[in-house]
Amino acid sequence: MQLPPVKDICYDDVKVGEEIPSISIGPLSHTQFLFIASSHHDWYPGHHDVEYARAQGLPDIFMNATWQHGLLQRLVCGWAGPNSIPRKIKYRMGRPVVRYDTVTGKGVVTGKRIENGEHLIDLDIWLDKQDAEKVTTGSATVVLPAPGEAAKGDVK
Repeated sequence: MQLPPVKDICYDDVKVGEEIPSISIGPLSHTQFLFIASSHHDWYPGHHDVEYARAQGLPDIFMNATWQHGLLQRLVCGWAGPNSIPRKIKYRMGRPVVRYDTVTGKGVVTGKRIENGEHLIDLDIWLDKQDAEKVTTGSATVVLPAPGEAAKGDVK
């Protein structure tokens, strides 16, 4: 998976409308699906049994929600840096991520605000596949350090 470099950003560095660095993984192998199902203890047959998934009308085995949530969280936290705090990640899966797909996580800053002393950034986030855009869509809110906090290494 190609990941952006880890760096600290602060609230003042962010502009509404800016895109955050994307991340990408794939093509996803059968082995990866088995590892994910195993690590999540998610033994629903549609995540690892090709014949079962196809009998359910799906094109192939499909990735579970926990994996998609993790990829979206990696997208947000990788951009925001180690001194950020994710406050909320919400998403809705539209089309399945199946074996051999390549998935790209993307996002854009939609808002900035200060509430209760926290410097909050709102984002629209989503997952694209090689053949379809926005197969999973969502939003996130992350707390970023105030100006000067990241440089001091303050973590709340």
